Amino acid sequence: MGKIEQMDYDLVKALSHPVRMQILQALQGRVASPAELAGEFGERIGVVSYHASLLVEVGCLQLVERKRRGGGIENFFSIPPGSFRSPRAGDGPL
Repeated sequence: MGKIEQMDYDLVKALSHPVRMQILQALQGRVASPAELAGEFGERIGVVSYHASLLVEVGCLQLVERKRRGGGIENFFSIPPGSFRSPRAGDGPL
C-alpha cells in the first residue's frame, strides 16, 4: 500500500467511529476540551481524549491551546480550516 492509500485508509478508519464523528460534529465552528465534550456526550473524559488524539493524528483536529487545570493540563481542540465539514440538508458531498 502506498503512502497516499495508507493516509486514505487511516482517515476512513478514523472517521468510522461514532465518538469521533460526534467530536467532529460538536466542534463545528468552536473550540472545546475533551472534558467539555465528555460532559455534553455523557462519555468519560478518557474516551473522548483518546478519540480526539486519533483525530489529531489524521489531521481532522488540531490542538489550539493548553491550560493548567489543578495538577494537570487541559487540551483544547478545533477543526483545522478546510479539513472537515459536517454535511447539512441541502449541502452537496463533503
